Amino acid sequence: PEALKRGVVACSAGNHAQGVALSSSSLSCPSTIVMPLATPQIKVNAVSYHGGLDCKVLLHGQNYDEASEEAKRLEKEEGLTMIHPFDDPSVIAGQGTIGMEILRQSVSEEIDG
Repeated sequence: PEALKRGVVACSAGNHAQGVALSSSSLSCPSTIVMPLATPQIKVNAVSYHGGLDCKVLLHGQNYDEASEEAKRLEKEEGLTMIHPFDDPSVIAGQGTIGMEILRQSVSEEIDG
């Protein structure tokens, strides 16, 4: 609960950013999304739209690595919880679950899972 009040931070230029923004908004959790400077405006707008008023979008760095370093700095300095786009067991499990859902919907025979 205390971590939820402080908020989350994520670094992404795409779907992860939108998912974190939407999820944090539905939980009334402040979010900061760090995106590289070259991120297309349509993606920046989508993150802002999904995140609502408690979502701050920061454009930082020439590439993902530079944006990621800024997100790590914010995590440390502001006490935010990092929601990593791929290097996290819960994120990996969630992506696997989505993969199984897609397979189950696209084949006619039973899939073990």
